[in-house]
Amino acid sequence: MTLMLALASGSAIAGTKTYTLDADFDLGTLIGLNHSAPNANQLQLNVTGTSFPVLWIANAGEDTLSKIDSKQQGGSPGREVARYRTWFNSGAYAHDAWSGPAPSRTAVDKDGNAYVLNRWFGGHPTVLKILNNSSVDRNGNGVVDTSTDTNADGKIQTAEMLPLVDDNANGLIDNSELRDERVAWARRVPDGSYANGITRSNGIGRALCIGTDGHLWVGLYNNAEYFKISSVDGSTLAGPVSTNGRPNYGCLIDANGTLWGANWDQATLTRIANTGSNSGPHIVRTIPMPSAVYGLALRRDASNRTRVIMGGSCNSYIEHVDDGSDNWVRPAAANYCTYAVGTDNDGNILASKRDGGVVKFDATGGVLWDKGSQVGSADSRGVIADSENAIWQVHRATHNMAKYAGSSGDFLGVIGVGYEPYTYSDASGTAALSITTKTGSWTVDHDGGVNGSAWGRVSWSALMPSGTGLSAEVRSADDKAQLASKPFQAVTSGAAFTGQSGRYLQVKMTFNANPQNQSPVLYDMTVTGAALGRCDADMDGDIDQNDLSLISRSRGTPASGPNDPRDGDGDGRITPNDVKACLPKCTASSCAVR
Repeated sequence: MTLMLALASGSAIAGTKTYTLDADFDLGTLIGLNHSAPNANQLQLNVTGTSFPVLWIANAGEDTLSKIDSKQQGGSPGREVARYRTWFNSGAYAHDAWSGPAPSRTAVDKDGNAYVLNRWFGGHPTVLKILNNSSVDRNGNGVVDTSTDTNADGKIQTAEMLPLVDDNANGLIDNSELRDERVAWARRVPDGSYANGITRSNGIGRALCIGTDGHLWVGLYNNAEYFKISSVDGSTLAGPVSTNGRPNYGCLIDANGTLWGANWDQATLTRIANTGSNSGPHIVRTIPMPSAVYGLALRRDASNRTRVIMGGSCNSYIEHVDDGSDNWVRPAAANYCTYAVGTDNDGNILASKRDGGVVKFDATGGVLWDKGSQVGSADSRGVIADSENAIWQVHRATHNMAKYAGSSGDFLGVIGVGYEPYTYSDASGTAALSITTKTGSWTVDHDGGVNGSAWGRVSWSALMPSGTGLSAEVRSADDKAQLASKPFQAVTSGAAFTGQSGRYLQVKMTFNANPQNQSPVLYDMTVTGAALGRCDADMDGDIDQNDLSLISRSRGTPASGPNDPRDGDGDGRITPNDVKACLPKCTASSCAVR
């Protein structure tokens, strides 16, 4: 019966399925969500923070960005699964970490997409957006043309990267020159088309962070100013916002939309309010610190206040609480010289020792564990918590990364990346998922069973505390591998949509907490096929006993119009003949409810 209807209509019938039990939710991918007891058979945001199972590491000496699968695989602590060029003809050891394009700062948005900033010593600071699980099908071949580990050795070779060539020799990365279809765009900052053509040659981009509205802020070192740029296309939205002569050296944005910026040279912490606005006012405040400020991390305390963790001293870290005063403390119980700091998914503080090794502190500064280097003295420039709360240390001088067990600090191994990895900003999405916006997602690929299945509705039931958010997007394809090349379509619970057909319907539901850290709770989600017209009385994409019952209960009434699905024979009235006309059209044997 299903095949006959598919042939007659040109598309197959997609049946109804409800996801509501733990086993149903486990069919998809959970990021920052759980169904843990006593809250089983429902989804909610994690109480603690979370990260993506992917690390994005900028390789400053060869102008590339490495994508790392951070999950332990046998004896390997992880694997490099892709590497992207951030400048023309890059990928070989071209210079040290402080010349040329020299990408360093990264940021990760709530969808897992990465942004990398070429600092560009002597050139124009340039940002690139790299998509995590979607793509831009520029050549229309239906395939994601991208860097991949073709020989499955866990490390990307030069031949496994797609080229990036300055075809028109204009010294800018034009979108037409992008070959890798995971690279969405590349744009200099400011872009030259904003505010009467502002550009900043040799501005040196040394700060990159994502705001509560999803757009980015880029701090220039030499010009001591910030610009806001669009996450959609990289265009400049606001700026310059002066930091009063303080060169910028990294930034993060908290849940209040307040930007916190490091200043290495003048030992100050920059605070910029109202970053969610493109027009401002962007109120800038300079807070003096007792020592240089290099790496930054943020955490929330029990009163939901922002606490800023600062590396760059030989006291492990300095801490500032956002209470309106110029306060600072040195709470660490063990003192090490650091560049990079971070927080794990439980809110503990990570300090990366400059010459290698990591120490983890609790929120009061007490030492939880203290470990030495796995690779010797190697100039550490980053410390990152992954999705399993393991800790990674980035080693510039030895071109690799070391992994530590999150609970104990035990050594878990070392993997190589590109030349001179130099990433101490957000590389795993901790800020976007846990600090700037407390968010998470569930993504499931629903199998309609037949190519060309027509989809028409997604509905769900949920508990929504005031100020929380729950949204859904869908995309479809006959081949799972093609889903990544399809754009998402936003849908509303229970509302019919069109334009989605294919064996697989991918549904992504995004959860957002309110400022009080309360989570929405999803109880169930139902996928239905497109309404079939006549006989699909409940318009759920199939014809079954439920439809026949609705028709039967309406007997003796006039049809609502020529398209009333209850009017099976089209005579303008609902009668027993309509049940007879619809019975042969049932989409399952014996007209069973699916």
